[in-house]
Amino acid sequence: MTRIPLLAWVTAGAALAALLVPLAAQAFDPFLVTPDAATVERSPAYRHANMSGDAAIAELQSRGLMFQREGAVRGVQTPIRLTGRLHGVYVHTALPDAQRVTTPFEICDARFALALDDFAEILAKHDIDELIHYSMYRPGAPPAPVRRIVPPGALPSSQPLPPLPAPEGDAEGLAPLPTQPAGAAPHGPVARVTQARPVRPRGSSPEPAARPTPPGSASPQGSASPPEPAARPAAAPSRHPAGMAIDVAKVHKRGGDWLDVGAHFAGHIGARTCGAEAAVPTDDKARELRALVCESADARVFTYVLTPNYNFPHRDHFHMEIKAGARWFLYH
Repeated sequence: MTRIPLLAWVTAGAALAALLVPLAAQAFDPFLVTPDAATVERSPAYRHANMSGDAAIAELQSRGLMFQREGAVRGVQTPIRLTGRLHGVYVHTALPDAQRVTTPFEICDARFALALDDFAEILAKHDIDELIHYSMYRPGAPPAPVRRIVPPGALPSSQPLPPLPAPEGDAEGLAPLPTQPAGAAPHGPVARVTQARPVRPRGSSPEPAARPTPPGSASPQGSASPPEPAARPAAAPSRHPAGMAIDVAKVHKRGGDWLDVGAHFAGHIGARTCGAEAAVPTDDKARELRALVCESADARVFTYVLTPNYNFPHRDHFHMEIKAGARWFLYH
């Protein structure tokens, strides 16, 4: 009997694994989209994610965006902090202004700031002037979030999620918002904060958004996971530790209404969010929240977006991310 060398078996196994990964990925999420190479490379998400830091800074300057460079930030290629509105949209966490100018959660990579500016252009078309997020950069984020999926209608307190690992360093003493369900685990180190000004009770009259005063000059420089989606069958770290993602909690319309992802999205785990086969909600706020996601999908602003339709840990936010090297898109 002919004996096949061990190296040949290993080589053949590696080749087979390479062929099986795309198949497993396709089965991992049915909403994965893999356009042709030319379409991918023309997309804003691909172009921004694969930029050099210097090129991203130059484009931020050419767009006239207000930002300041940050010193070295672990894991972030070109860290910046936004100091002005994007297309008239005020993007911030729910922290008080005094903490916002120093918190790491408002740092992002210059490349992601370009994607965020593109998304803000979509928001502005919907008459949105404010976006509150849980975090962009997240130091010491866990390698993957809790993956347990709770059936729709189940109360978080009936099947409590295991707590996430504690973040490195001080998490600034952030407390849950009063609207957080009892027994629900906080989302990452930034959790939800009790601040009456930026997180106004639903139904209350809107207040003008206060602008923070960043340390030093606020002028522009010269005028920088969730489970891995369908690219791999296993989970991988989110891009929050690289400043390449944002968790959008709610947006404010100039007329005074808040569109709150947790309260108004009205999703169903496993359901399609965008496309002709997606269910159309009857509620106006739910429809508009979907429009924000789906218009960004049409424009290919992000590599992938995970909504409450993805799983229970995303029940109250949109995870929006760009990913260098990815040649696929996923909006779920």
